[in-house]
Amino acid sequence: MNLAIDTYPDSKYDLNVDTAVNRNTILILICTAAVAAPATLTMDDAVRNAMRHNRSVAAARSKIDERAAQLAAAKTRRWPVSSTMLQFGPSLTRANVTFPAGAFGTYEGTGPLPGEDIRVGIPRQLSGFSYSQAALPLTQQWRIGAAIEVARLEREVSGREAEVAEREIAQQTRQTYLAILSLDAARAAARARTALAAEVERLASGGVTAGVALPAEAREAAARLERARAAQAELDAERENLREQLNALMGSPLDAEWDFWPPVLDEPGAANAAQAQALAAAQRPELEAARLRIRQAEAEARGKRSEFVPDVSLSVSHFGFLNTGNLAPSNFAVAGVTVQWEPWDWGRKKHELAALRHRREQELLSHQEGTQQVSRQAGAAWRAWKQSETNLAAARTALTASEESLRVARARYEKEAALLRQLLEAQADFEAAQEQEVRAFAARGTAWANLQFALGSKP
Repeated sequence: MNLAIDTYPDSKYDLNVDTAVNRNTILILICTAAVAAPATLTMDDAVRNAMRHNRSVAAARSKIDERAAQLAAAKTRRWPVSSTMLQFGPSLTRANVTFPAGAFGTYEGTGPLPGEDIRVGIPRQLSGFSYSQAALPLTQQWRIGAAIEVARLEREVSGREAEVAEREIAQQTRQTYLAILSLDAARAAARARTALAAEVERLASGGVTAGVALPAEAREAAARLERARAAQAELDAERENLREQLNALMGSPLDAEWDFWPPVLDEPGAANAAQAQALAAAQRPELEAARLRIRQAEAEARGKRSEFVPDVSLSVSHFGFLNTGNLAPSNFAVAGVTVQWEPWDWGRKKHELAALRHRREQELLSHQEGTQQVSRQAGAAWRAWKQSETNLAAARTALTASEESLRVARARYEKEAALLRQLLEAQADFEAAQEQEVRAFAARGTAWANLQFALGSKP
């Protein structure tokens, strides 16, 4: 550029070339910055990504499909059942049948038939038989219906469990997102503390040179500067850990970079703890799952009671024999009613039914305990949310006061109207207030996410 301008100082063309090159350079820089800039990720976007790509949520939803397939399989039990058994092979022993004399009667003209014992056998050769049956269950329909009801309720339980998994992942995603924002605020505060510590260390060194500060105070200021730098590095590492954790929750690559945007935390839909408990009792999927398990135990008990009734089926059976000579018919079929019953089982079915009754009682107690636990959790979460708002307001007020005190102490020290010790104390108070404000901000985000989960809010 300089060579062209020096060679043709009066040429407008060289200036145009230089301007064009500058414009191209600016465009390249803008495009590079646009490519390198991370995408903006809001908290709602993070939750949506987690609902779409989180592996735990996908596994819970797959469980619903599994239960649906089991329900479809249970419904097929209502239709006729067919079975076939075939067996072929060489005879290991010779099958012999003896017809005693007169087995077919005694006649006047011929005498007994046969006249003497006759032994007829099947030679050792390839032989076999088949048995086929098709049966339509009749009395078993009650037991089959109960099994279908159990499978249907199991599918609904899986649906509620999937909702629980979605809410848990949404809670973790919100907590992680808000924790990253809190860490960003903490990192900004740490950078400010580092800059402040560097300024105080500079003033302390100057004070030692001027004879208005002690060397020990200067060393303390230098130590605070090192601690501030170490704390800043620790926050940077923790922020990277949380970023990877958020990417794992969303099913994104661990090295994905995002630009986070502070959300507006909506007020909960409850004005007091009692309303929060009522909302939780109506919306939490865990309680609905517990109610479904009670109904499931009742359906299993109905199915077990049906086992006291004999199994009656309409059936068609067919027998076939191969290479058995005339000793057995080659085909034999029968249609009618098949009855199967176990009249004496030593009390097994009665004990199994009693076990199912106890299971229903356990599920009922579990539902009652879960209802109480959900109410207690919702009330505690609502109170924690309100307390976090109060703590944040108090921390911000204290930070404003300590910031003003630090400004006054620094101005007085620069005018040699205060000792360095007073400036160091004001610095310590400011750092403590700043850390308290950051912790209160983080606690408020955590309390909000916990309250959303406790109320059973949908992701």
